[in-house]
Amino acid sequence: MPGKLVTVGSYSTSYEANLVKSGLDAFGIDSILIDDHTINANWAWSNLLGGVKVQVEESEIEYALQLIEAEPSDEQDEKDAWAETGIVCPTCSSSNTRYFLDKSGSFLTWLVLGFPVLPSVSKRACTNCGHKWRI
Repeated sequence: MPGKLVTVGSYSTSYEANLVKSGLDAFGIDSILIDDHTINANWAWSNLLGGVKVQVEESEIEYALQLIEAEPSDEQDEKDAWAETGIVCPTCSSSNTRYFLDKSGSFLTWLVLGFPVLPSVSKRACTNCGHKWRI
């Protein structure tokens, strides 16, 4: 890449940044990742370094930002797919739920012991009433 590089996004994990990079590569935009190896080696440094940064050439920044901002439509399709599975909130019976990983136990043991002992827990949360439950 001969031109000046500009950061188009910053992500807390290398996985998220690689998804964006591969999406840009699929549309012919060359991109590179900054600080991905450092954060893979020690994930606690992600906030310190500002996350894994995706950079593109300055001449391609507008097209890259359009592609990155176009991704939420996929998220809406994902919400519709979850609604079709029949997963509903046990409190309010709403199908408007989302999946997330609860990393609080892992983080707390990391703070106390210096390394994570408890694994992340798969949970769902209702966007209507805020109820969270374990899957």
